[in-house]
Amino acid sequence: MLKFFQFSETISGTTLFLRFLFTILLSIPFMIIFFSFVADYLTSSGLIDMSNPNFDQSAFQESIEENPEEFMDTMLSSITSNWIIALTLSYIPAIWFSLASYYKRISALFYENRNNIFAIYVGFGLISNATAFGILPILSFLKTPFSLISFAIVLFLIFKNSEIDKDDHEG
Repeated sequence: MLKFFQFSETISGTTLFLRFLFTILLSIPFMIIFFSFVADYLTSSGLIDMSNPNFDQSAFQESIEENPEEFMDTMLSSITSNWIIALTLSYIPAIWFSLASYYKRISALFYENRNNIFAIYVGFGLISNATAFGILPILSFLKTPFSLISFAIVLFLIFKNSEIDKDDHEG
């Protein structure tokens, strides 16, 4: 089991695709904890009353639409260190497994320059995600090109034939 999380050896494009699907499964604990946080916030702040079975969704939406800044401020202020630790610990295996998978596939395709190409790939991914999430608003005009390039890179990694024989991949 440990070899799946190590940054060594190589994998085929099919294995990369299957590992991508498994990364989604590894993200399920993060999603459960995140939705638990949101539910905890909504019930503790009084926005949703669990004892009242007649929930008025339109009133809930109106309260958020009237003052979205206040809603986000109170939600962010309710984040505690326990929630941050739980969310971080639940997502680390998915991130590590994903990075190990991409490193193994890049190693299969570009063995000589694998470290440099992997660093470029991770850097591009960080900039692309920061742009998509609005962290780098100055590059917001590149959101669509970054998404298309990221998609093209993933397709290239999946479908490109490596020089390594299919049965010789060991990762």
